[in-house]
Amino acid sequence: MKSWKNASSTYRTAAALLLLAALGTAALYTGTSGFRVISTEAGRRLDIAENPRTLPVAQVVAATGQPQPATLAQALRDDPRVAIVTFIYTQCNAMCSILGSEVQQMQDALRQRGLQDKVRLISISFDPRDTPQLLASYAGKQKALPESWQFLAMPDAKQRQQVLDTFGIVVLPAPLGEFEHNAAFHLVDQQGRLARVVDFTDGKGALNTALAMAGAGPGSAPAAVRAGAAPLPAAAMAPSAAAGTAAAGAAL
Repeated sequence: MKSWKNASSTYRTAAALLLLAALGTAALYTGTSGFRVISTEAGRRLDIAENPRTLPVAQVVAATGQPQPATLAQALRDDPRVAIVTFIYTQCNAMCSILGSEVQQMQDALRQRGLQDKVRLISISFDPRDTPQLLASYAGKQKALPESWQFLAMPDAKQRQQVLDTFGIVVLPAPLGEFEHNAAFHLVDQQGRLARVVDFTDGKGALNTALAMAGAGPGSAPAAVRAGAAPLPAAAMAPSAAAGTAAAGAAL
């Protein structure tokens, strides 16, 4: 009898382990888009490439001297160009400087190739303290050309968070009134939908993909599977304070 009970207990344990393994495999399959990617962030990017996302309604203010759209959707939809969107705040001394340098190079490349009518650049502040005047001052420091590079802020806290969630941007308060945040290049198509996410370290790749989406690249826009099937690193989370500040975890 004791032997039978031990065998029965062993079978139940084995069955429970098999069930847990099956559930874990199912969760992994879902989280990695059918095992095509190796991280949740990569899966999110693949899903965006295959199913572009409509953006939430959010009122915006533009840098002083730049066109003033009523909403973010209007700013993106009413212009026929593909947009490369980044998220910044004007007091940022680390990540935003890296992004700014990359976007400056994109602006120069578009101008040199005469493709300003195909792709435009938009930087959106997530800092409620950023006013149109501060945005304009920041744009001047970045040597932004108004016809190519627009700066916006979102005054409403709830709408701002909805936009950040849609784009996958995580913002954490840091000492001295600064923020830690992740970063990427977000490509918005001519219909105003988030259609691609590219690592912030790959400005050239982001620009080439945007030009392809606009029909100005060497070929048509890359297929969703080809754009997202390869393993993609998670959007890096980096501090906006000194370089020695510990980075937060990547957005998932």
